[in-house]
Amino acid sequence: MINRLLSLNQRVSAFAGLGRVLAVVTGQDDSVVDQRHCAIIREAIEQSALHNGWFTMQMVSRALSALVPMLDASLLLAWASGYLQEDQVIQERVLVVSAGNIPAVGFHDWLCVLMSGHSYLGKVSSDDRFLIPAMARVVEELEPGFIGSSVFTDQIVSDFDKVIATGSGNTSRYFEYYFSRWPHLIRSNRTGIAVLRGGEDEPELNALADDITLYYGLGCRNVSACFIPENYDPSVLCEGLARRSAELIQCNKWVNNYDYQKALMLINNQPFYDTGALLLRYHTEWVTPVAVINLIRYSTPDSLRQEFISKASAIQCVVSAGGWYEKSIPFGTSQQPGLDDYADGVDTMLFLLAKK
Repeated sequence: MINRLLSLNQRVSAFAGLGRVLAVVTGQDDSVVDQRHCAIIREAIEQSALHNGWFTMQMVSRALSALVPMLDASLLLAWASGYLQEDQVIQERVLVVSAGNIPAVGFHDWLCVLMSGHSYLGKVSSDDRFLIPAMARVVEELEPGFIGSSVFTDQIVSDFDKVIATGSGNTSRYFEYYFSRWPHLIRSNRTGIAVLRGGEDEPELNALADDITLYYGLGCRNVSACFIPENYDPSVLCEGLARRSAELIQCNKWVNNYDYQKALMLINNQPFYDTGALLLRYHTEWVTPVAVINLIRYSTPDSLRQEFISKASAIQCVVSAGGWYEKSIPFGTSQQPGLDDYADGVDTMLFLLAKK
C-alpha cells in the first residue's frame, strides 16, 4: 500500500521531538517538553533496571543519552533525504528481531524502518522489552500519523514483507534458514578491537575504558581485545582501567563473572593483570568472557592490516587514540554511532527501500 499519511518532514519532526524528551530525561537539556512523555520514558528505565540486572539505571540512561545526537532534526533530514526522493513510498511491514544485550539495542533499526516509510513489527527480547515500546508511545503522541506503525510481539510471526534479525553465530545461521523465503538482513556476532601505540595519556585511556566497560562490555561495539606494541607495558593500561573499578563492582552480575573468571585463571595458573574489577590476559582470541580483556602483541601497525582484512567479518569497529590507526574511530566513541554507522557495515536503509 501507499503511505500517504506522513511527509518526511513530519517523520523528522516526531523523532526530533523524541530526542528532546530523551535529552531532558537524561539530564542533557532543560527544554520545556511534555512531562507525560518524560514520565513514559522514566517508567521504562525503571522497569528495565528492575527486570534485567545488567540494565542498571546508569547504563540505561547512558544508552538513551547516546541516542540524542542522532535525533537532531537537521541531521535526520539530511540523512533520510539521501535515500528518499519523495514522500510517498510503497509501504511494507518489516519484522525486526532484536538482541537484548544492551539497552535499546534495536533503536536504529526501528528508526530506519519508520523513517523509510514502512511499518515496524518488533520481536522484542525478553531482556529489553520496555525501552523501544515506550519511545514508540512518545513518537505516536508527538505525531498521531505514526499510530499503528510500531507493533511489538514476543512471538515469531509470518505476516511481514522483509526481516532484519540479529543473533549469535548459531542463531544467525538458523535465521538464515528460517527467513530464507523473505528478503532478509541477518547479523551475527561481532566485536570491537583497540589498537594502542604506547604513550596514550590519561584522558585517552579513560575514553578507551568507556569502549571496554560501557554496558558492561556486552555490546557488539564494545572492545574485547587490545592490540599492543611489543614493548608496551600493560600496567599502564591497567592503571587507566582501574579507575572504573568502583563503578563496575556496583553490578552484582559483573562481580559474579569477575570472581568466576579470576578463579579459573588461578586454578589454571594462567598469568593475568588485575585492575580490581577487570582481568587482562595475553590471548589471541578477539572475543572474551565478561570481565576479561585479551592483550595481543603486534610488531608494526602494517602487520595488523592483513589480519584485520582476513577477519573483517568479526569486526564491528576498531578504536585508537584520536583515530590514528587506519579506518578506526577515536577512543570513547565506539558506543556513539552516527545515523550512517550501520551494523556489520550493511546499509539498512538501502535494504529497506530495495524493491522485492
